[in-house]
This record gives sequence, C-alpha cells and structure tokens, in this order.
Amino acid sequence: MVYNFDHVPSLNSFRPLCKDDLDEDFFHNIIHLQAGKRSKALSLFRQAIKDTNFSEDVTMKVFVPLFFNMFFDVKAGKGEHVRDVCLDTLSSVAAKVQWEHYRTILMRCFRELSLKPDKQKVILRLICAVLDVFHFMKPATDISSNSDGMIGDSHSSVTFSSTIVSLEKQQYLRKVVFPQVHKLLGADPEKVNVSINLVALKILKLLPVDYFESQLSSIIHRICNFLKNRLESVRDEARSALAASLKELGIGYLQFVVKILRAILKRGYELHVLGYTLHFLLSKTVTAEMNGSLDYCLQDLLSVVESDILGDIAEQKEVEKIASKMKETKKRMSFETLKLIAQSITFRTHSSKLILPISAHLQKHLTPKLRTKLEAMLHSIALGVECNPSTETSNLFIFVYGLVEDTIEGNESQRKKNMESGPGQKNILRMNFLELGESGLQNSYIFTRFALSLLRNRLKSIKLHKEDEQLLSMLDPFVNLLGKCLSSKYESVLSVTFRCLAMLVKLPLPSLKDNANSIKSVLMEIAQRTGNSNGHLVTSCLKLLAHLLRGFRISLSDDQLQMLVRFPIFVDLQTNPSPVALSLLKAIVKRKLVSPEIYDIVVGIGELMVTTQTESIRQQCMQILLQFFLNYPLSGKRLQQHIDFFLTNLSYEHASGREAVLQMLHDILTRFPQRIIDDQGQTFFLHLVVALANEQHQKVSSLIVTAIKKLLGRIGDQGKNSIFEYSLSWYTGEKQNLWSASAQVISLLVGNRSLGIGKHLESILAVAKRIMESSCTASGGVQLDLTGETDLPFWKEAYCSILMMDNLLEHFPELYFKQNTEV
Repeated sequence: MVYNFDHVPSLNSFRPLCKDDLDEDFFHNIIHLQAGKRSKALSLFRQAIKDTNFSEDVTMKVFVPLFFNMFFDVKAGKGEHVRDVCLDTLSSVAAKVQWEHYRTILMRCFRELSLKPDKQKVILRLICAVLDVFHFMKPATDISSNSDGMIGDSHSSVTFSSTIVSLEKQQYLRKVVFPQVHKLLGADPEKVNVSINLVALKILKLLPVDYFESQLSSIIHRICNFLKNRLESVRDEARSALAASLKELGIGYLQFVVKILRAILKRGYELHVLGYTLHFLLSKTVTAEMNGSLDYCLQDLLSVVESDILGDIAEQKEVEKIASKMKETKKRMSFETLKLIAQSITFRTHSSKLILPISAHLQKHLTPKLRTKLEAMLHSIALGVECNPSTETSNLFIFVYGLVEDTIEGNESQRKKNMESGPGQKNILRMNFLELGESGLQNSYIFTRFALSLLRNRLKSIKLHKEDEQLLSMLDPFVNLLGKCLSSKYESVLSVTFRCLAMLVKLPLPSLKDNANSIKSVLMEIAQRTGNSNGHLVTSCLKLLAHLLRGFRISLSDDQLQMLVRFPIFVDLQTNPSPVALSLLKAIVKRKLVSPEIYDIVVGIGELMVTTQTESIRQQCMQILLQFFLNYPLSGKRLQQHIDFFLTNLSYEHASGREAVLQMLHDILTRFPQRIIDDQGQTFFLHLVVALANEQHQKVSSLIVTAIKKLLGRIGDQGKNSIFEYSLSWYTGEKQNLWSASAQVISLLVGNRSLGIGKHLESILAVAKRIMESSCTASGGVQLDLTGETDLPFWKEAYCSILMMDNLLEHFPELYFKQNTEV
C-alpha cells in the first residue's frame, strides 16, 4: 500500500521506509525469517520516526500492534536483542505521538502487565522507557495561578525541571495510572521489586511536589524496611532498589534517603546494614562529574561512617563469630565510604569538616585500637582527596600548612605570628582548622603526619619547575614549617618530613639558603639521637643530608663527619651496599670534606666496585673513586696502593668486575695529571698487555684495547718507545701467549713515525708470515668443521697479525710491491 498508494497522505509519510536496496528496506526486513533482519527493520523504523512525521493514526493502528506482538513473541533465551530493539522502537513512537496516543501506549502496557504476569519484568522495563520519553511539559510560568500547588514550595531543596505537567494530564496520571502502580507495590509484601519502584518514581516526578513528597516517603520507607529482613537476598534486592531509586531521583535526595535509613536501621545488626548500605548507594550513584554534590549532606554521611567505625557497634565486627554471620559484618565498608565522600566534596570549602569527627576523638584517651582506626580513617580521606578533581594545588597547600601549623604550635600568639609566613598570605586568610585541647595536642602528631603525607603525594604528582615563581612562592613557607616538624619526637612524622624536604631542597627556595645549616644541625642531632641503627628513619635522614650537601654550601665538622661514617650503613657497605650511603659519601667527597675514615671507606668502595653485580651501585662507586682521586690529597704510597689494586683486579674472576676496573682505569688515564701518567705508564702497560693476552671475553678485550689506546695518547715519546720495544720483543719472541696482544699494540703504534717502525718491518712481517703458516699447517690446509674458534691453533695470533698487517700496509704502501711480503 505504501508503494502503490503514494497519493494518500497518511501512507505517503511512510515512504522513507521504502528503499530500492532490499537490505535497507523496512518492509522487506520486518517479515524476514532471520531475527537479525527483523532487528534491523526495527532500527530503521526507530531512526525514521525521529526524522519524519509519520501518520499517527496509521502508526497506532498498524505499527504499534505489530511491535507489541514482536515484543511478546520473543521466547525466553532466544532473540532477546529483538525484544530490546522493540522496546526502544516503542519508546521512540511514544516520544513522537500526541497525548491520547501516548496514553494508549502506556495503558496497553499496564493491561499487558495484568494479562502476562510471567513477563512482568520486561513489561516494567517498557513502561519505564515510555515514561522516560514523556514530553508533555509546559514552562512553569505558563501554568495558571490556580495550579500553584503543583510547583512545589520554596523550601524544597530539590526540583527536577523548570517545566511541569498540565493539570489535566497530572490528574490522569494521579487517578488512573499511579493507583495501578500502587497496587503492584503492595501485591507482594514479602518482596521488593526494583522495576515497580522505578515506575512509581518516574510517575511521581510528573506530579505536584506535595503529592510527590508524600508518596516518596512511603516508597522509600517501604524499601528501607526490607533491609531489616534476615534474608541476605532480600536485603540485596532492597539495596538495589534503593540505589536505582536514588539514581532516578538524583543525588540531591541522598540526604532524604539517609535520614530514613537512620530512622529505620537503629539497633543491633541493623547498624551494620546501615553502614554497608550507605557505601553501596555511594558506589552506585556518585561519579567524578558530581563533584561537590555531597556538600549539603556531609554531616549526615560522616555521622553514619563515624558510628560504623568508632561506635559501639563497631566492636561486634571484630568478634569473629558475629562477623561471620552476615555479609554486612564480614568487612567494614565505611573506610571506602569515607574515601568516596572525600573525593566528591568541594575541597576548598569542606575539607576541614572532613576531619572534625577525628579531631573530636583526639580529645579522648587513645587506645592502640582507637589510634589505628583514626589513622585508617585519615588514610582513606587522603586517598579520596588525591582523587578529588576540585583539590587544586594552592588550596591543598593552604590546607596542609594550616593543619600542620595547628598541630605543632602550642599557643595562639605563636600561631598568629606564623600566619604572616603562610602560603598565599597576601590573598588568603588562613583558617584555624582545629581546636585541640591539651589532650588533643598530645595526639596531634596523627594529623601532622596525615597533612605532610598529602603534601608529599602532591609534590610527587606535580612538575616541580624551578622557573615556576608562583609554585616556588607557595612552597617557600613550608621550609620553616618543616624545620619545626623536625623537632617532633615521633618517627613517623620525622620520616615524612624528611621526604618532603628531600623534594624541596631541589628547588631554588630562598628559605632553604637561609636555613640549610640549621636543618643540617637538626638532622645531625636526629641521626645521633637515633643511635647506630640501620633503620628507615636514619636512612631517610642521611638521604636528606646528602641532598643538602649537594645543593648548598654547608659543611660538616670533623666530629660530625666521624659520627656519620661510623653508622652501620657505612660499616656494612661491602656486605650490604646502601644507595643512600653511597649518595651521601659522594656528596661528602664532592665537598672535599676530609677525615681519616674517608680514606679507609674509599678502599672498601673500590672492592665493592669490583665485586658488586648491581650496575647502579658500580657506577656510583666509580664516580666516588674518581672524585676522591681528583679532590683529595694522596701520598705516593696510598696512590700506588689504589693503582696496584686496580691492576691486580684486571684478572678478577667475573667479567663485570674486570669491566668496572677497566672503566676506572680509562677515567684515571683521562683525568690524572701528566706526571702520574708518565711515572706509572710502564706499569699500566705491562698489566694491560698481560690482561689482553689472557682475556677470553670479547667486550672486556675491547675495553683493554681502548685503555691501551688512551694510555698511548697520554704517555710521552720516551714511554712510547719503551712500549714499542716491549711489544716488538714479545711479538718476535717465543712466548706464544703474547703474540696476539703485542700485534694489537704494534697496530696501535703504526701511525707514530717517530718510533722508527719502518726499520723493523721485515722482522715483523717475517713473524706474521710464520704465524699464518703455522695456522695453515695446523688446519691441514683443508676446511675444518669447527664448533668453536678455540679449536683452531694459532687462530687468534693469525687474526691479530692480519689486522696489524692491514694497518701496516695502510701506512707503508710500498710493502705492496715487495716480493718478500708474499705469504
């Protein structure tokens, strides 16, 4: 009919559904045997009805009945996707039709609900979808004065829209539709149905505010009462219904729901259910986009959390027999709830309110168990604050500064004095966050550690640019504040203070220059007070001291230096190498701080460089040794001891140790004065050649050759002559193990005309010829099946001789034309 009667307006409106391409034709696909094709047809109709004004009469008489039949004809477990598309299509139709037709679709859903109770779940989904597309709204200003009651009173904290439903339609929804839903709500007093509650709320949102609120209270009360049920499945369903209801109502109704929950769940196991349910609601409804949405009900939420963690009921969760009875008592979810709250409030205005409940408990005597709980609560708050998108760095710094200052100052006058140096003091008047009594001040270190942990985490997460003047101006006041924190008697506070200062000392802060020496003195006192331990606190203290020595012109007295090097991390350096100890030692050596103990420690550093298998530690040792050799006065005897140590370890059993020694020798040959190179050149050369002759590791051999090359570049002509004479005598001598090494040395010396190598060409070439002939003779002149290069005698000597000859021919091209050079 659509194809053939296009002159009929009501049919012509459906012409867009007809396509020449059968795959895109609605009428071809809607009757297809394949479910996928029918699903595609429904999608085509849904899209077309959004873009085209179809005839409503034809749609209601032909297509809506068809879609309803398809919706109900789907068998359980088969074609569910067709049903879903049917649901979307019917809701799309409802979104376009006039009120009479919309009402017809809605009421048919309710009729089907009574006729097909087995399909209640899917029909309720359809009703929800139809209610979601309710489009018969008018601006509130268009409603006559006799309908003022529908708008809601001025004291209501929540409004859904600036538009409302006309009186006629509200009457219909109230007198015809809602009673049917209300009947369904009470149909099964032993069970809560999530979908029915959702339908009820969607309808109530379209009704006057006073009626909405009166009915809403009864619905939420009914759901909450199911949470008192002893059956876990019933409680779970009630929680799901409550979360779905809150999602429908909006986060603005959370306080309303929480107050009802607290009124109903108020004794025994119900309090466990209350804490668990609050976490469930927040986890299902709060998102990152809702920042600040919990500000208005923060106090109510914190009261529930505080009761669950610190109240009398909390003790039951620690009794194993009670905790195992119910899901809600097996795990305390309120810590996670606290994190969700902390990440959803407006940090600038509500951060201090978060910690007030904990502050109140600090006034009391703290048992170890209570202290652990309070610390866990602060940890959860810290995790939430770090995730909070409203936590701007400047606001966090102000919060931290104020909180730390409140906890370390003992009187109001000192606090006022320090306000002048607070971060952002020109624009922001810092608030007094805490009012701690005498007992509270004794336990205030818990807040100090919490605040400094926030500061440390933020410093780790942001880029600390040395050119960022605004950032530097905010951080500078923390130097004095952290300096005061160093006087704390609590290790946990000292540890986090060290970590904060370790990051700040890398920045050009004016206060650091003025206070570096005083901070150093305090650090030395702490290190001395802590004793000869190898604990975490001493490690953090020494790490900060290393940063200060590197970045500022401070010094250590002889007594301080001697005290430092007696710490276990230096004494046990070879058996248990500490990166912190090496870092501090490097800073000491760089500052040229002299002490007899330093000379002894450096000997151990050399041994550690050779024996360690950790590359980072090896590199640190090499840097310390080189800095020590260049900066410290060394007697000839002590210098010779160090050089002998390196040369002896050219034969160390592990290749990594030999590599370290060779890298160190290369640095020595590069950086040491010419006088020492000339004096020690022969010794270096002899040991390097022996090492080269015996080395089997290719990488180490390359390093030896590089070291010899560096030596030849630094040593004088007299030294070079001696080296050449040694090499020539070895190459032409009878010791086979020196042939390859001496050939490589001669190859390095070929370019130096002053050595008179040309006079010895015939003897050198004669030996090379003899070596290669020996290699050929050993192989029998045939191709050998060799599994390793050492299987062929004279292979290494022949190979090095060939490389040497190649270099000789390059510098003495006349050799090409001499007959006796043929091999």
